[in-house]
Amino acid sequence: MKSMRRRLLLWLMFGVVVSSSLSGISVYRYTRREIDELYNAHLQQLAVMLAQQLDEVDGQRLRSSIIPSIANMADWEEEVYLIQLWDKQGRLHVATSAAVDDLSSAIPLQPHPGLFSRTLGTQRWRIYRADGEYLNVQIAQPESARSDVIHETSQRVIVPMLLQFPLLVFFVALAVRSGLRPLDQLSSAIEQRHPSALEPLGVDSLPLDLQPLVHTLNALLERLSLALQQQRNFVADAAHELRTPLAALQLQLDLLKRAETAEDRELSMSLLGKGIRRATYLIEQLLRIARSEAAQAEETLRDIALQQAAGEAIERHLAAARARDIDLGVTRLESVAIRCTSPDIESVLDNLLSNAIRYTPNGGKVDLAIYCRQGLAVIDVVDTGIGIPLEERKQIFDRFHRVLTLHGSTEAHSGTGLGLAIVKSVCDRYGATIEVDSGPQGVGTLFRIEWPIAG
Repeated sequence: MKSMRRRLLLWLMFGVVVSSSLSGISVYRYTRREIDELYNAHLQQLAVMLAQQLDEVDGQRLRSSIIPSIANMADWEEEVYLIQLWDKQGRLHVATSAAVDDLSSAIPLQPHPGLFSRTLGTQRWRIYRADGEYLNVQIAQPESARSDVIHETSQRVIVPMLLQFPLLVFFVALAVRSGLRPLDQLSSAIEQRHPSALEPLGVDSLPLDLQPLVHTLNALLERLSLALQQQRNFVADAAHELRTPLAALQLQLDLLKRAETAEDRELSMSLLGKGIRRATYLIEQLLRIARSEAAQAEETLRDIALQQAAGEAIERHLAAARARDIDLGVTRLESVAIRCTSPDIESVLDNLLSNAIRYTPNGGKVDLAIYCRQGLAVIDVVDTGIGIPLEERKQIFDRFHRVLTLHGSTEAHSGTGLGLAIVKSVCDRYGATIEVDSGPQGVGTLFRIEWPIAG
C-alpha cells in the first residue's frame, strides 16, 4: 500500500528540485547577461570619456601626460584592457596594455564607431570604437577575461541557493510531518476505539481541512449506532413477541396431553393449530421486515404496473374479506408504473389490505384506489373500521405497535404489529411517502402512499 506521506514528500522534493534548478539556471543566465551588458557599457563609457579628454590635449602633451594615464586605465580595477589611439589617417599612435602587449598592434581599427565582437587568432575580443576630433579611440577586452569574472560572480549567486537546498528539504519534511500529525492522531483515536464505542469524534481541536471528514465519520457513526440500536430493539421485541405464542403453544400442548375425551383432544388440537399459524405468521413478518431493512433486493428493479399489482392483491385477500362479509373492491384504477421489485410492492399492498380487513367490522367496506397526481403514483386504501386515534398515528409505524379499540383493549385478531413497519421501511427505501388520516365523513382510516413514477 502506498504511503500518502511518502508520496507527498516525493512530490514536494521533486517540486523543490525542479523549481530550484529552474531558478538557478534563470538566475545564472540573467546574471551573465546583466554583467555582460555592464561590461559593454563600461567599455563604451571608457572609450567615449577618453576620446573627449584627448580632444583637449595638444600633440606635445600627448606622450608626456596622457600615455601614463592610459596605462593606468588599461589595468583599471584589475581588468584587462587594450587601449589604442589612432589618428584620422588610420595610423596607430598609442597601444598599451600590461597583459596583452603581444597583441597591441594586432587588432585593426574597426570600420566605424560602435561595439564589435571579433575573433583574432584563438581569442575572442569585445571592441568599442569612439571617434574624437583629432584622434580615434579604440578599446578592446578579451572575452575570456570577462567570462572568468562573470563565471565567478554567477557562482557567488548560485552557491547560496545550492547551500539552502538541504535546509529546504529539512523544512519540507518537517512541514509534512507536522501537517499530517492531526491525521495520524485521528487515525490512532479511531483505531483505539472499542467496536461498541460509537460516540462522535471531537472536531474542535482539528484543522479545518479535516473537519468535513470527521463530520462525515460522525454521521456514519450515528447511523451505525442507530442501526445497532434498532437491531438490539428488534431482537428484544422479537424475543418478547415470540415468547407469548410459544408459551401458548406449550399450554395447548399440555392441555392436549391431559385431554381425556375426543372432544377435548379435538378442541386442544384446534387451539394448537391456531397458535402454530399465528407463530408462523409472526415469524414470516419478522423475516420480511429484517429483509426489508437490510435492503438486499434479491430481484432486479423493474417497472411495475400498479394496476396489475393491485388486481392481484385484491384477489389474494378476497376470500378473507368474504369470510367476514366485507366489501373489498377498487374505486379507481389508472395505468401507472413505479420502479421497484415485485416482492416489495406486494408486501406493501398485502399489509395495507390485511390491516384494513383485520380492523374493519363484519359487513364493513375496504376500497383500493390507484391513480396519478402531480407526477406521483398514489395508492389509497380506505376502510370503515375502528379508525386510528390522533395520538396514536405517530406510533403506528413502530414495530409491534397495535391500535387499541374504543374499549381500550387490543383487537382480538392475530395481528403482529409489524405490517405497517414493513410498509414504512419499503417506502423509505424507494423515496415514497405514507400518510394516515381519517376516512370519508370521519369514519374508518385512509392510508395514502405517494410513490415516484418510473422514469
